[in-house]
Amino acid sequence: MVLASQAQHGMWITEVMHATGTAYHMPFAMWFDGPLDRGAMLKACESVLARHPVLGCAFEDRDGELHLVPAVDRPPVEFVRAADPEALIREEIARPFDLGRGPLARFTLVEVSPSRHLLLFVGHHLVFDGESKDLLVRDLAAAYSGGPLPPLPMPYGAAASIPPEAEAYWRERWRDLQAVVAGGVARTARTAGHGETVLLDLTAEMSGWERAGVTRFELFLAAVHALLFRYGNAETAVAVAMSTRRQETRDHIGLFATELPVYSAPTPGTTLAELAHDLRAQLRELNRFRDVPAARAAGGIRPRPALAPVSISFRRRAADAAFPGLELAAEWKMSNHMVRNVLHLQAVDSDDGLLLTLHYSPDIIERELVELAGEHLRAVLAADPGLRLADLPLPAAVPVPAPPVEAPVPHADTGTLDGELVEQVRQIWMEVLRIDDIAPDEDLYDLGGHSLTITQISARIRKRLGVEVPFDVFLDDPTVGGVAAAVSELRA
Repeated sequence: MVLASQAQHGMWITEVMHATGTAYHMPFAMWFDGPLDRGAMLKACESVLARHPVLGCAFEDRDGELHLVPAVDRPPVEFVRAADPEALIREEIARPFDLGRGPLARFTLVEVSPSRHLLLFVGHHLVFDGESKDLLVRDLAAAYSGGPLPPLPMPYGAAASIPPEAEAYWRERWRDLQAVVAGGVARTARTAGHGETVLLDLTAEMSGWERAGVTRFELFLAAVHALLFRYGNAETAVAVAMSTRRQETRDHIGLFATELPVYSAPTPGTTLAELAHDLRAQLRELNRFRDVPAARAAGGIRPRPALAPVSISFRRRAADAAFPGLELAAEWKMSNHMVRNVLHLQAVDSDDGLLLTLHYSPDIIERELVELAGEHLRAVLAADPGLRLADLPLPAAVPVPAPPVEAPVPHADTGTLDGELVEQVRQIWMEVLRIDDIAPDEDLYDLGGHSLTITQISARIRKRLGVEVPFDVFLDDPTVGGVAAAVSELRA
């Protein structure tokens, strides 16, 4: 049993509090043409599970600390026959995971015909990330070919404390930008919702990226920021998935990535190249704190499905692994049919080119607008990096509409509660937050609370007051009075 990483803890509590459905499911389909050896492939799947024990784990909250524990059952490795596997793929993506029981991964080998097979892997993001797909293919190929797969130790340990310099960095720079303007409307995703996709091939547009003097990813990120600026966003926040793998974990399947926000506030006279270099400098600085979740370091941020209204995952794909006698076609950018924010851009870069999937919720933004944004992004990437943002071949910026005024959330009336119970809860808050005095109506997040704070407060309430407080209480009424009212109701 080992402690979960900070990234795992943040994702776990987001899933528990927000019921994100399949938003954290990571499907990966591998299609094989040729005379596949079924026994060898199933054995290869078992070898991968033995090599990467994280795939056989579940998560358990023990006294406010999140631990990885063995799952109740081993991850399933199944064989089925299906002439039309698309329905099976949809069912497997939608099948829920139990974070407390596990397992959080499963393999299904599907015989479509004697010469065509599908190997479908579905894992929870808590134990799998984008780079894990390359490692999975590599290890499957080695095992299928008869090569040894020595086991790897569990890659996680005690969650490190937040370095003071990381706290100072994020408290100074954090901007709580939850809306993004597109089509003249400020759009916000408050919950994870049904997702659809638009596919783009940007290989041709990226052919001249060297002229900007930055990496392909940095130019791509600058193009996204430039586009959002031209859509009327004076200040933009884009969450970027950054790898946290190091030398000792480079071969490990698991969650070794964190989302960090990248901000920009350019002017019409800023050139695309200048914007790219500004973002490049920001990314270099962010890299120092890539192991530290921004929300934890900044404090005072309510757990939410997405850190920013727009996010990017940009991954350089490894070379294809060889399966003897088989042709492999992998679906590197499969959708889990849900999206956590307004727009997520999933880019896979390889020697074959740059392929992009735009994930969006039709309940928040229209498909026609997403398709248009894709074409606008194509135009920005193809433009001369020396062009000013005002001169990019895009529509003029539109004014940002005034955001709707939300009614304040009513807090619990502590006057009708048992004063001793309120004081007990207040003492727990003061201990966890290390604050000498807290009023019953003060907001947890205004006091610097975060996801770890919630689990620590809940653990102490469970131990001292004998009540399991649902995490959603910390969303609905994150005050001493609100939590005390929940404890009183549960006791009754």
